[in-house]
Amino acid sequence: MKRTVTLYALLLFIFAGSFISCEKDIEFKGKVTDPLLVMNALLTPESVVSVQLSQSRFVLGEITPFNPISNATVSLFVHNSLKEQLTHGENGTYMGSYFPKPGDEIKIEVVADRFNKLTSHTVIPEKPHVEVNDSTVTMREEEYKSPYQPNSLSKITSRDMQLQLKLTDKANEENYYYLKAMQYISDNGMLLSEEVIDIKLSEVLKNNITDSGNLFQDIFGDEEETEKSDNLFSDLFVDGKDILFDFSLHNILEAITYVDGEMVDDGNSYGKEVTVEYVIEIGESSKDMYQYLISGNKALNAEDYGPFTEPVMIHTNIENGLGILGAYNTYRFSSRFQSNYLPYYFPR
Repeated sequence: MKRTVTLYALLLFIFAGSFISCEKDIEFKGKVTDPLLVMNALLTPESVVSVQLSQSRFVLGEITPFNPISNATVSLFVHNSLKEQLTHGENGTYMGSYFPKPGDEIKIEVVADRFNKLTSHTVIPEKPHVEVNDSTVTMREEEYKSPYQPNSLSKITSRDMQLQLKLTDKANEENYYYLKAMQYISDNGMLLSEEVIDIKLSEVLKNNITDSGNLFQDIFGDEEETEKSDNLFSDLFVDGKDILFDFSLHNILEAITYVDGEMVDDGNSYGKEVTVEYVIEIGESSKDMYQYLISGNKALNAEDYGPFTEPVMIHTNIENGLGILGAYNTYRFSSRFQSNYLPYYFPR
């Protein structure tokens, strides 16, 4: 957002001198439509059904927070049978008690004053079939001498993990996937930090070889398109095939510096062991969720190019409203280990 604001300010600065003498207010002659209901929900077997309702805003109107809807009747249908009415909590959030199951055909129906009845459908995907194909952990101890401090010595213990996960795609059906990785650091159960790990599909898929060549090229065609994918992909060109994901994870477990044989504090030791955990997710999503994320990503990319870029229509599957009713199911791989090394910039 900061980059976008800076770009807008720069454009205004450049063009201000050219147009200051012919400044003119252009009257909006279109029709200001009535606000619509906006529903956003991503359903998964791991949590109860929950949706968020708000009211749309006029695109040329004053920028204000979205107005949550608190007086609606929200009905959950499973396989066309009424399951329950969702209960309003706060900020337009409605929650039920039902945990959706893989294969469930879900319909959400919303009735609210001053709005047309809103409906949307989705199907809960099956959990993707993923297995660990290979996993190797290597520990290394190394010593380094600084050329600027001949009397200093650093001893570093590190951990390298090579992991290969195999996704078996279901043949003769459309499947849509996403890839995500996180690193968590905790101390006696208290979370100290969580960080999204930047994973490029071009890297983790590079060892896949198909009849036509590289699997990554089969999926995306070229590197430029991958910048828009944000680790989302479909099985359009890999239907029914095994897909291999190769991850390489490196961590320093301990770093000790000695000066004249005496151990010194270089700011990287936490003083006690913390728990480091990697969680890698391979998830299968509904088609609507996939299209919503792809179109939303393209809209953000278009925004980066300034106010004169062709607008991107964000996908929705909401009848008589806006938003998305999506669904996903996730396989997770977790690796956990102990470390007393934290970079100097890490908050103590």
